[in-house]
Amino acid sequence: MVRWNITEMDENHLEQVMEIERASFPTPWSEKMFLEELTSPLSLHFVASQQKKQRNLILSYIIFWMLKEEVHILNLATHPAFRRLGIAQSLLLFALDFSYRKGGILYLLEAREKNQAALHLYRKAGFVARGVRKKYYADTGEDAILMELFYGDRAYEEKDNGQARLPQG
Repeated sequence: MVRWNITEMDENHLEQVMEIERASFPTPWSEKMFLEELTSPLSLHFVASQQKKQRNLILSYIIFWMLKEEVHILNLATHPAFRRLGIAQSLLLFALDFSYRKGGILYLLEAREKNQAALHLYRKAGFVARGVRKKYYADTGEDAILMELFYGDRAYEEKDNGQARLPQG
C-alpha cells in the first residue's frame, strides 16, 4: 500500500516534478514555466509525496489558478510508476476542497481528447464536458475537451469530525 502526504510545491521539488512532467506529456512544460508558477500570486501548487529512505519522493503534482471564485486547473501528473493508485484523484480532490474553502465556485480545465485516463479521472470527480477547443494542442494538433465543475448552487457540508469536504453529488 502506498501512502502519501500533500504539501505545497516549492523549488526543492522541481527536479523530480520535471522528471514526472517529461514522462507524462508530449510537450512538457519547461523549468522556467514551473518557476513562474511558483512565484505567481494566482498560482497554487501542491505535491503528493512519500518519505523513502531519508528522501522525499514526489509521486504527483497539481498546479491551478484561482481568480476570485474561478479555479482553472493547469497541470496534473503522476509519476508513471505510481499511476492508477488513486494519488492523482486524491490530489485533485484536495485541490478542489482547498479552493472551495477559499471561495471557489467554478472549476475549469482542458484535457486532451485522447487522454482517456484523465477524462475518466475528471468525470469521476464530477467534471462534465462543456465544449471542444479545436487543435488546442499545438504539438499534435489534438483537440482539447473543455471540462467544468460548478459548486455555486450547493450548500457547503462538513464531515462529522469538522473537516471540510466538497458537497456530495
